[in-house]
Amino acid sequence: MRYSYPVTQHVLSILPLCLLLLLVTATIGTSAEVIPFYRAYRAAHPDTTYYMKLLTDWGNPAMYIIYAGILIAARKRHDARLTRFVMAYILVQLAVSFLLVRIFKVAIGRPRPGVDGLYMPWSFDSAHNSLPSGHTAEIIGSTIPLTYFFKNHIVPLLLGCYAALLGFSRVYLEMHHTSDVFFGILLGSFSAYVIHTIWNRD
Repeated sequence: MRYSYPVTQHVLSILPLCLLLLLVTATIGTSAEVIPFYRAYRAAHPDTTYYMKLLTDWGNPAMYIIYAGILIAARKRHDARLTRFVMAYILVQLAVSFLLVRIFKVAIGRPRPGVDGLYMPWSFDSAHNSLPSGHTAEIIGSTIPLTYFFKNHIVPLLLGCYAALLGFSRVYLEMHHTSDVFFGILLGSFSAYVIHTIWNRD
């Protein structure tokens, strides 16, 4: 049986973060303006910064618990298709969100926000491994596949808002440029598509 790709669910899942990045760019400006803006905001709002750090550190690991729960339920019910879904998620995330993202980071060598200097291609220095955002690629690759189980529009939007907060936290905490996060969305979207393809192969 063939399953068509749920494009609507996908779009709704990435829409909140795309709109948030657009809003940041439209209201604050380029990276040169975004960096000092949020640097000052962090200093003035330590409580917000604390929660943003909490989200950026634990937002993705929280998804591991959800997928582990799905795997346990699949094994208890002897559901081979659901087990394949989780295994596809694990393999694709390892290949894309960890390996491919790392290759791009090292090969491109873009300086992180606030780091002086030019691009340093093939650099293993973390300060020049800004593009793309690995946190964003991972959260997008984790949240979109969960929407495959829901036909409504509420769940994709809620998961999209969660992903948007995590992606935004990377800009807020001066770890990534907005464009880094955007390319993280693209890679995470690729992950989600591959997961769906493997899960629903003949």
